[in-house]
Amino acid sequence: MLISSRVPSRVPGRTYLRIARPVAIAAFSLGAALCGAFAHASQEAVDEVSRLLEQGKAPQAAKQAEAYLKQNPADVQMRFLQGVIAAEQRQNAQAIKIFTALTRDYPSLPEPYNNLAVLYAAEGQERKASEVLEQAIRTNPSYATAHENLGDLYARMASDAYAKALQLDGSRQAIQPKLALITQIFPKQGGAQVKTAQATATATATSTKVADAKAAQAREADAKLAETRAAEAKAAEAKAAEFKAAEVKAADAKAAQAKAAEAKAAEAKAAEAKAAEAKLAQAKAAEAKAAEAKLAQEKAAQAAQDKARAAEEARQAAAKAAAPATAAAATAVAAAEPAKAAPAVDEKKAAQSAAAQEVEAAVKAWSTAWAGQDMDRYLDAYSDHFSPADGSSLAKWKEQRRQRIVGRTAIVVNVRDLKVTVDGDKATAQFRQYYASGALKTTTRKTLRMQREKGQWRITHEGTGS
Repeated sequence: MLISSRVPSRVPGRTYLRIARPVAIAAFSLGAALCGAFAHASQEAVDEVSRLLEQGKAPQAAKQAEAYLKQNPADVQMRFLQGVIAAEQRQNAQAIKIFTALTRDYPSLPEPYNNLAVLYAAEGQERKASEVLEQAIRTNPSYATAHENLGDLYARMASDAYAKALQLDGSRQAIQPKLALITQIFPKQGGAQVKTAQATATATATSTKVADAKAAQAREADAKLAETRAAEAKAAEAKAAEFKAAEVKAADAKAAQAKAAEAKAAEAKAAEAKAAEAKLAQAKAAEAKAAEAKLAQEKAAQAAQDKARAAEEARQAAAKAAAPATAAAATAVAAAEPAKAAPAVDEKKAAQSAAAQEVEAAVKAWSTAWAGQDMDRYLDAYSDHFSPADGSSLAKWKEQRRQRIVGRTAIVVNVRDLKVTVDGDKATAQFRQYYASGALKTTTRKTLRMQREKGQWRITHEGTGS
């Protein structure tokens, strides 16, 4: 992450540490650890707010940052910049609140820890500041600013301790050179300074040595930072490759799901076609059976007509015979009358038998459709004049039947001891119904009253019991 350090003006008795601040013209990158975890701020918005802050227009910068964050509340870069603005405006409580929230939301970023420590130090909470700086270093061991600030903070704490010791015991001469050394690195305004040539020379030599050490540390930190960035770039590439592999895997899974859906749709279509073929075959079988019954009726009627004609011819022949044969002719006519009535009785029985067979076929087709959950055939078996036993409307009853039948794992409906009586276009079917679905198994006496409608027997009433 590209940052710059800025040392604010000093307050008597306090040393300000380096506060991390985004460079206005640099890209703000979080590295591989947080890659993709938040949306980057608009570079133009960041540049504008940074420019206002550099020009000393902190109030305007604060307003623009607040307006941007209302639209992008999770933007970490602008939130960080808002904390820097609050620190510039001496709104330490607000700045501490912002940087604390950033350390909670993004614990792997060292910069918010650093700035939080600077604010604690400004309020005299050195112990708390040192703990936060140590956390920043644990987050990123190569973060040089945190190392430098922690060293400065320890030096300031040592300076305060030496000054307190000298105040308590002015005779302790050994403390004075140490105090001079510390105050040369961090001069205090308004405080008493030890003015000795020896202390000044020592401070100068030590300052040079410290500066050289800090330069070496900075070079080492830069090298470590370069290594860290290279590792971050490599991790980012690995994560990108992993993300791409995940996308490919998701695409393959989606294609497999689509293929499975197509196969399922094809199976459903094939099942529908098979059911339609079965229904057509049943319809053709019923038509063939009805045609056979009609042909049998016609043959029976023709036979009856032939018998009646033969009887009439016999009667006429007898009438032409001689008078002595009158009694015999009368006997022949009397014998012919029962023969004439017999064909009519046979024709009626044949018609009733054919109708009874049609009713039986309709009842069995009804039970088969029920067991197969073929709701179109099942509901078509009922007449438009069917009256539900619960008194509800026919449409509501049909919907209830759909809900109770469709979706069950398996249904068994057997019709046993079927007895059919036919009276013209009306018929009654009585049987024992065996029903099984899952754990439920019942045997019930059932009666169906049916009526012939447009050549098909349909149910007008459905009752249970003896």
